Amino acid sequence: MSPGKKDDIEAHSIENTPINQFRLTLDGENHNVPISAGDTLLKAALAAGIDAPHSCTKGRCGTCMSWLRSGDVSMDSNRALSPNNIERGYVLACQSRPSSNTPLWLDFDL
Repeated sequence: MSPGKKDDIEAHSIENTPINQFRLTLDGENHNVPISAGDTLLKAALAAGIDAPHSCTKGRCGTCMSWLRSGDVSMDSNRALSPNNIERGYVLACQSRPSSNTPLWLDFDL
């Protein structure tokens, strides 16, 4: 294998490596929250001892609505969000999972 090919494979592997922590802002405080593959942002925050706002955890009530300042997520459901909220970058933490290795910043201080 030529050196260029190995570098391409390593770069591709790094790009597809899921994040293992994210930044969360709540009540003016920033937290670095560890997250396991497949977990929602809310599940990770609660596991880290952060009292993030939530209620139904099904994507219906909107209590966990937060602003995704950076990063990429996929939402299992977004019934509580209007198209305008989604366009403005709001997500439901209970339904959001990281979808890339881009550093992620979730802000509950709306």
